[in-house]
Amino acid sequence: MTAPNEWLAALERDGGAIAATSPERLDLDVPTCPGWTVRDLVVHLGGVHRWAATFLAEGPDSTTRFAPIEDDAPSGAAVTGWYRDRLDGLLRELRRHAPDEPARAFIGSVTAAFWMRRQALETAVHRWDAENAWNAAVPVESVLAGDGIEEWAQVFAGRFLSRGPGLPDELVGRTVHLHGTDRDDAEWTLALDRQAVTVERGHAKGDAALRGATSDVYLALWRRVPVTRLETFGDGTVVPRLLDAVQVT
Repeated sequence: MTAPNEWLAALERDGGAIAATSPERLDLDVPTCPGWTVRDLVVHLGGVHRWAATFLAEGPDSTTRFAPIEDDAPSGAAVTGWYRDRLDGLLRELRRHAPDEPARAFIGSVTAAFWMRRQALETAVHRWDAENAWNAAVPVESVLAGDGIEEWAQVFAGRFLSRGPGLPDELVGRTVHLHGTDRDDAEWTLALDRQAVTVERGHAKGDAALRGATSDVYLALWRRVPVTRLETFGDGTVVPRLLDAVQVT
């Protein structure tokens, strides 16, 4: 697990890479975000940064519903400077809060550490998306990707499953072992329930297993890379059907 100060360092590093996007790349299509150009991605992420900073600034007792604000993004090359301002504002706000300080998020009551991890991961994935648009995607840092695997199960899988009928009967009670090959401690087991996925660290035998670089395992959960990029073991239908049911985009 990454320490909170390392989440902030990752956010600053990956956000800085996005802010440094050259103007001639802004009109490139982003294959992993259909319908978006690189500029659209930059604007989206800047809006998300301000959204997160607003949640933190309003405090844990606020009942206001917030949405990303993107309508002041400039046209042309100036958008990267606009993004840099949003990134810097988020970093300033995050650094005002201790990791265990109560906060609020779109899932309810959390601590400030939730937003540190969430924004580091959001930025890492979209940095990968942008670089992939010009065929130069650098993997998500391995430990951070492991944090992302846990967040995918803890925060997003159940959230998306609850919006529909949940997992089909054939998947309820099944398990998936995830194995990152670039670290000794990069192993997790997902346990599947109707409208939830729980995650535990450690080695275990699952009904299905995925094995590969931790970044690729994480990006496969977010449908950035195909499952076929990874080694698969056991029942090869479990993971594709899980991802179809979760529909995380």
